[in-house]
Amino acid sequence: MRSSHEATGRARSAWGVLLAVLTVEAFGGIAALVPITTDFLGASDEPLGPRLSIFLAALISWAWVLFTLWGAARTRASWARGSAITLHVLIFAAGTGVLQMGGMIGEPLLGWGLVLLALVGFFAALLARPTVTDPESGLAD
Repeated sequence: MRSSHEATGRARSAWGVLLAVLTVEAFGGIAALVPITTDFLGASDEPLGPRLSIFLAALISWAWVLFTLWGAARTRASWARGSAITLHVLIFAAGTGVLQMGGMIGEPLLGWGLVLLALVGFFAALLARPTVTDPESGLAD
């Protein structure tokens, strides 16, 4: 049987790994938004609807990663953990999609990177226990 001190140490380590993964994803989002924005602004001969939908999807996705990173860094609340789990399930799906398309969407190295990042982030989010504050004592769990 493990003591509560060991579980807290493991949860702290998991939060640290999760923060690192979310930070990498936030910078990766910037790297993905640059060409998407350039294509959105530069392709004036293509219809606006598809260009706008891809641009907005990328922007909203990046904002979701940033909001989850902020929540994980600041509050370590259960919503940030749940958001991180959901994000990493979707990133895993995107990575496997890149691998299945055989280089049409992106390089296989990108697909494997997304899959690995998603697995690490998913399991870190599972191991990270949310910080719960007791309203009577004001102490964190």
